[in-house]
Amino acid sequence: MPIPEFDLGELPPLQDRHIGSVFERALARHPDKLAVHDTREGLSYRELHDSALQIAGGLSRLNVGRQETVLMMLDNHVDFVRCWMATALTARIEVPVNTAYVGASLSHAINTSGAKAMIVEAQYVERVLAIRGELEELRTLVVRGSSDTVRASRMSVMNFDELRRGAPDVPAEHKASDAIAILYTSGTSGPSKGSINSQAHAYTYAHPSMFGAATEEDVALIVLPLFHMGGQWAGVYNALVAGATAVIVPRFSASTFWETAAHYKASYCFLLGSMVHFLLGQPPGPKDRLHGLRKMLLVPVPQELPHFQERFGIEQVAAAYGSTEAAVVSRAPVGFAEPGKAGWVREEVQAVVVDPEGLPVPQGEVGELWVRPMEPWTMMNGYIAMPEATVAAWQNFWFHTGDAARFAEDGQIVFVDRIKDAIRRRGENISSFEVEQAIGEHPEVEECAVVAVPSEYVEDEVKACVVVRPGALLDPQQLVAFLSTRLPRFCLPRYVEFMPALPKTATAKVKKAELRHQGVTANTWDGQHAQRDPQQEKATSE
Repeated sequence: MPIPEFDLGELPPLQDRHIGSVFERALARHPDKLAVHDTREGLSYRELHDSALQIAGGLSRLNVGRQETVLMMLDNHVDFVRCWMATALTARIEVPVNTAYVGASLSHAINTSGAKAMIVEAQYVERVLAIRGELEELRTLVVRGSSDTVRASRMSVMNFDELRRGAPDVPAEHKASDAIAILYTSGTSGPSKGSINSQAHAYTYAHPSMFGAATEEDVALIVLPLFHMGGQWAGVYNALVAGATAVIVPRFSASTFWETAAHYKASYCFLLGSMVHFLLGQPPGPKDRLHGLRKMLLVPVPQELPHFQERFGIEQVAAAYGSTEAAVVSRAPVGFAEPGKAGWVREEVQAVVVDPEGLPVPQGEVGELWVRPMEPWTMMNGYIAMPEATVAAWQNFWFHTGDAARFAEDGQIVFVDRIKDAIRRRGENISSFEVEQAIGEHPEVEECAVVAVPSEYVEDEVKACVVVRPGALLDPQQLVAFLSTRLPRFCLPRYVEFMPALPKTATAKVKKAELRHQGVTANTWDGQHAQRDPQQEKATSE
């Protein structure tokens, strides 16, 4: 079946796909239009441009040069966009850090990035100081918030306001191949990997022709974290490329979502499929349609889509399949999304579903999805400081997604499952290896395996299968409390099951497929139904 024709506009020539061209156009057409705002302040396109260059001047005084990295561990607000634009406009490289990172996951990201400077919220500084003995290159902390009490040996500390004083930088001469960001994605057999992404990669991902979502008249509501490409590129950057306005809120809340959309007069939003489940779980009421949201990008598209659209008055929905490394592989633009499908492969991309030998399977059969770009610089440049992982991902001139998929009769990609051991929970990719490493640090744990089990919230939940040492006394709540200081909250197991032994192959490898098949048993502890802190309960329900 032929791919439907979409009238979504055309991508500009590759050499023009960079942040400089976005502001060149915006400053010529509507410099005083509101570009971004959060709950406290707003910036026009001119103000965003100029204030970003002011911060860039501060980075120059910290001796951060062209194509050098800057770590950012920041919450959702306009200052994050200022900092990201500061690096992008001057050909430096942003390294956003997940604000849930602690311990080894944080030190790994900091060290592999090679950054000498880090802009960090005051509330996260103690996490950095706790691992300062492990940090190799980091020399300066720029603290957003009070830095009066921060003391850091081997590192200098300055307040964020100091970064904005002094002479501004000037925009760089951009190339499509310049790196714009290093985004960390989950490792499935080792630590998280930092994907090096170019200016052309980010611009292509964010261009309105991908989904037809944002136009110059739209207000995009950003509820996803800005340290993820969903919040940053599909959210804010998509709005900026389109000449629209982006409104940034601290986080997604099912109980206040529609009031927030109405308050800011939002017309477009990107949501994870699991968020649809939470919104449908709210009590019906007048607020369901007292808003202006009419277009959404949903990933993945849940089966409840017709009911969701009818209840909340969402007229057009887009779908997509992509990743941090591969950007947008397939898309179903607004008005074409269907439950369970992820759209048609873009003309600028090749995709094939293959068997374990790398040979294409017949249409409709499940295999691993491999992809490759038809244009340079529109997929990742490699993994920072991990050449072996880069080579493994790009075998046979294809990027191996590690995802099981098939092609539907109409040519759309249907995502089936993850081939790798990564777990996807509430929009976060989780490395089972990293969770297992943390569990293994407990003195009473003999060995463990971490697997995905089905969740009632569309994606996965984390289950830890644990073997304790002989004579040890350990309960699930103690184990999760132990992990809470070592892992991001989204990595903490919901389910824990103590076992006498783990099933293994003849070569002593754990049979994770067998553990996944067992799922939740009568002997499995469920943390969601155990006694918990009220604040954690509130965050989970929202």
